Amino acid sequence: MRTPIPLLFSKALLRLPLLWVSALSAQIYWQPIDQAFQRARFQERLLLIYIYTPWCSPCLMMDQNVWNHPFIASYATANFHCVRLNAEERDSIPFNGTLFPYLPDLHANQLAYLLLEGNMQYPALVLMEPSGEILLALRGYLKPALVDTILHYFATRSYQRVSWEDYQKEYQSQL
Repeated sequence: MRTPIPLLFSKALLRLPLLWVSALSAQIYWQPIDQAFQRARFQERLLLIYIYTPWCSPCLMMDQNVWNHPFIASYATANFHCVRLNAEERDSIPFNGTLFPYLPDLHANQLAYLLLEGNMQYPALVLMEPSGEILLALRGYLKPALVDTILHYFATRSYQRVSWEDYQKEYQSQL
């Protein structure tokens, strides 16, 4: 028995919203920093390290407006090894063969302290080469369009040949 065309068409339409919703619910694949570092070295991709604290209001805004944005989440996951690092993590954090402890006097984990060079402002975005060289450390809330531009600038390795000012003139975020 043949199914009438309108019924097939309506079944197809019912599936579309599910596809649309799943595309909009893209999430960043956050990895432990040691695992991300090892993968970055193997795959020659940069590390994107997001440093936050649970009590930080701008951090919560970054989570909602930036990291949960479907285009940013998809692009970041496809082009970086992404790490979400609680700056006040009390458990020691393994990284590159070293365990970094919590420093009670500083109310911060030693790894976060080193990545931010002691300037403990949250949220923070750190981009790191697979060699461990820090390329960028930005602090404070960043708008989605700016994060999109930054991610494209570094993922395409444009930073190696074009100044940030020139890149901002040529790349226009769609966010």
